[in-house]
Amino acid sequence: MKKKLLKLKIKYAIFISIFFVILYKGAEFYTYTVDNVPSYFMEWERSIPFLPIFMLPYMTSAPFFLVTLFIVKNEKDLKLLMKRAIFLTVVSVSIFIIFPMKFYFPKPEINNSIFKFLFNVLGQLDSSFNQCPSLHVSFAFLSATVYYKEINSKIKYLLCMWGFLLAISILFVYQHHFIDFVGGTLIFIITCLIFPRKSY
Repeated sequence: MKKKLLKLKIKYAIFISIFFVILYKGAEFYTYTVDNVPSYFMEWERSIPFLPIFMLPYMTSAPFFLVTLFIVKNEKDLKLLMKRAIFLTVVSVSIFIIFPMKFYFPKPEINNSIFKFLFNVLGQLDSSFNQCPSLHVSFAFLSATVYYKEINSKIKYLLCMWGFLLAISILFVYQHHFIDFVGGTLIFIITCLIFPRKSY
């Protein structure tokens, strides 16, 4: 039974990775063809400091989520997690296409070689599009709920804190505006309401 569940987890991990990349990059490619993509932000956001150190949690988004697939203890929880991940990805990507947005603020010069490297990697993997709702935020909160439920030791509080840092990091690395954070949070909440744990 454990071997069967492990195989299913590996299968789902591969599937959601490919599924996510195809949809995410597809939306990004589409937005590149759109003229005059708008930006939405509030004036107070100009005072948000650019903090390169937040690249550390920001860049852990994918592994932070993928690990959750392997710590759930049964097939029902695994399938619920997959339903939530697929749903919030499809909804978010649909919004990216219907209401494309881009980030407005330019990134300041980075002197630290490590952070400069990380931002260069980010530039290759991410884009200034696919803004609202932020999938970084949605997946950070989705992952944190799994860590909180599945881990019995106090380390779960550290992991949940890391998930929160991951979510807010989008603001401090100048990758998303505040509306994207709110949108990502709302999509996560809506997803959990549509697919509640008791539903299965």
